[in-house]
Amino acid sequence: MTQTDDTAPQPIELPKGADAQGLLDWFAHMRKHRPVFWDESRQAWQVFSYRDYLTVTTNPLIFSSDFTSVFPVPPELALLMGPGTVGGIDPPRHAPLRKLVSQAFTPRRIALLESQIREITAATLEQVRGQERIDIASDLAYPLPVTVIAKLLGVPTEYQEKFREWVDIILSNEGMEYPNLPDDFTETVGPAIAEWADFLYGQIAEKRAKPVDDLISGLCEAELDGRRLTDEETVNIVALLLTAGHISSATLLSNLFLVLEENPRAQAELRADRSLIPGAIEETLRYRSPFNCIFRILNEDTDILGEPMRKGQMVIAWIASANRDPEIFTDPDTFDIRRESNKHMAFGHGIHHCLGAFLARLEAKVFLNMVFDEFKEFRIDHDAVEFYDPDQLTARHLPVHVVRG
Repeated sequence: MTQTDDTAPQPIELPKGADAQGLLDWFAHMRKHRPVFWDESRQAWQVFSYRDYLTVTTNPLIFSSDFTSVFPVPPELALLMGPGTVGGIDPPRHAPLRKLVSQAFTPRRIALLESQIREITAATLEQVRGQERIDIASDLAYPLPVTVIAKLLGVPTEYQEKFREWVDIILSNEGMEYPNLPDDFTETVGPAIAEWADFLYGQIAEKRAKPVDDLISGLCEAELDGRRLTDEETVNIVALLLTAGHISSATLLSNLFLVLEENPRAQAELRADRSLIPGAIEETLRYRSPFNCIFRILNEDTDILGEPMRKGQMVIAWIASANRDPEIFTDPDTFDIRRESNKHMAFGHGIHHCLGAFLARLEAKVFLNMVFDEFKEFRIDHDAVEFYDPDQLTARHLPVHVVRG
């Protein structure tokens, strides 16, 4: 629990347009001086420390993930935010649905993924063979996860290009800033969602009638106490994998290039000893988390974080700040591929821990091994790097010059 008093330094506002270092400096100040405070400008509680982040994520009956009472879901977004969106529901509804979803991720299906990811990565690298300048974000990190997920779901080969087109539109930055949707949302993203939904419902109908060894069939066959997932729930789960799962994987793959160029000694050690790669992936997740924060809404009045919070108020808990908390991580601003006890929060915590975490880690392990085999060295063209937001969390374009071995 965090305690504050009237003599504590006042919180400072995050500077508009703050870059990555500006954001980290703000986190450090707030963790030290005002780890929990009411932000009048955002009408939300801001939470910065690791322990307070744990409190928020381990008390879902107080800190709710269900925002439908505040932001009703428009019809166009029902596919992405309907009843099967396990990340947006609370206990007691959450546990049975999560258990049903988990049944589809069988050990056999997961075991098969590594060879499939290797094949897809090889094909993706083949597309840029011969090029001395590659956009890591758009050429590799973005297409790889969506292709893997399509393969995992069992999307027929002839539909995979169209599938990717729908995902490109749905995951556009403008289309996903709910509830602040763009004015032309109904005319642009809405139709893509509708077409994608029709396709997925058709796939579900086919696989209920004739199951095969893929994830959609697994979701259709999952059963708990006589209850099975509805078609709508199944579509919502697929949508969740393709939004949160795709973003986390793609961001991680790009971030590996950013942190390894910034830390050439670590890169040299990894190239010499590939057994260090899993640790490097975990440290990248901590050091440059794919998601900055989580949002919750208070279900009841509470003072669990040492402040009088009221029902209906918003809470913003900062993952990226928790992962730099010096009370938990020794020398947190140092990138250390041999870091011990790296209990980062990059994939969340508690009942809403990311469903696709294992997939993101596996993709990153295969990807980094094959990139090291393919490229003897690389150099980022920093003048041409473009991020989605000023905080430099997610790269839209990450051009690099490569030298092949």
